[in-house]
Amino acid sequence: MRKWLCALVLSWPGGVFADDAALLKFRDFLPAQIASMSEDERKQSVPMAYLMATNLALSEFGSDVLQAQLNSLLYDGLADFEGAKRAFQTDLGQVVTGDLTVGQINELSYRSERIKLQPVNFFSYGYSHSINENYAALRGTVQIIDEKIAYPVNYVTVKCHKAEGYCSYNQVALTLPDRNSWAQTYSVMEVADEFYKITRWEGKQIDATPFTVNRCRTNRLTFNFESEEFFEVATNNSARDCETELGVTIPRLQQPRVSKIIDGTQLMNAEFQRIQDEASGYYASAFRQRLQQKSAKGGRVTQAPTP
Repeated sequence: MRKWLCALVLSWPGGVFADDAALLKFRDFLPAQIASMSEDERKQSVPMAYLMATNLALSEFGSDVLQAQLNSLLYDGLADFEGAKRAFQTDLGQVVTGDLTVGQINELSYRSERIKLQPVNFFSYGYSHSINENYAALRGTVQIIDEKIAYPVNYVTVKCHKAEGYCSYNQVALTLPDRNSWAQTYSVMEVADEFYKITRWEGKQIDATPFTVNRCRTNRLTFNFESEEFFEVATNNSARDCETELGVTIPRLQQPRVSKIIDGTQLMNAEFQRIQDEASGYYASAFRQRLQQKSAKGGRVTQAPTP
């Protein structure tokens, strides 16, 4: 069955699960102001990310951590802590005071974690497909046609056995963290581990349907190894929105959702490049300006170094 199993490594909570109004309300509070509130008020009102920022700033080694984070973004956090804080506030386009607010500490922690994300070659197998009289195999990446898939860095393996009359289908994904993620780390999850009944095997064409019927949707496989076209087609099993056993509402599809299994190399590379492009803008503006000047003069350095 389709499932969501995720292995998380916790580091910095970002704004996860926080109410936007609460984030805005307490964003400009200093750590000391948060600490002066009653315990009940803090627990009931202050977003967890800001509580974490407060605890960090007021801890014994809080200043050391903040200095290191500023340094990782190529501010002069160790030699000129006060100047680095002011430069960071300037780059944020906020009032320069030298005293970091909980919102700024949260942003600093997010940025210092975000720049550590590098492309990974998680999936050891590439795109491939083969078929003979009794066996077929397909490996690649699922891409939803005309829609953005929730987990673009994914890898699927399908193996079909003609004599036994079934196909096995396994899909794993590398989740990409965003600003609202618990941690700025990649996580691996198994999206699907299913078996399909072969309903047609003619020459190099195979159709299959799931052995286990999902109450909300049915995902059918239709493969053509001759034309190298490998599709999945999801359709509704209900006339209205469907509620799962876990109480999650799955909206009804307005039309069949068609996915294609492809060589996902370019798609994956684009996702990693997107993260790197975002992170490159988090380095100190003074450093980025020096890089741009060197690049304009024909220098060879064109991007920030890997942390």
